Amino acid sequence: MDPTMENLVAADGIPYWSVLGIELVDVQKGKVVLRLPMRPELATRRPDLMHGGAIASLVDAASGSAVATLRDPEDTTWAGHATTDLNVSYLRPIRKEAVAQGKVLRAGRTTVFVAVEVHNETGDLAAAARITYAIARRE
Repeated sequence: MDPTMENLVAADGIPYWSVLGIELVDVQKGKVVLRLPMRPELATRRPDLMHGGAIASLVDAASGSAVATLRDPEDTTWAGHATTDLNVSYLRPIRKEAVAQGKVLRAGRTTVFVAVEVHNETGDLAAAARITYAIARRE
């Protein structure tokens, strides 16, 4: 794992990750891999299935982290980034763990497009997502 990229993601410091149990697996510029182990608190009414809201939160975390890796520490105009659109297609159930791979598709000065694939414990594609971010700039 690239320590510089890891610091950019860690500097993002989102307490919600701890609440959910999200773990950073790998980070490179424009790419992030996160893991979310299943816990009873993340289940639907069926205790063996991960709730779609937990999966969407993982998607948002992976995409936001991928965007964070784009920040140049020397760029004093970058004031932060925020999700403006998030679309998740749920394809298969997740029972034991979710692994999300976020990748920046295109980045402009104020808008970034990201794709996230979420795989379940057997490696099957369980969810696919497209996310748009706004980059806030200081002038």
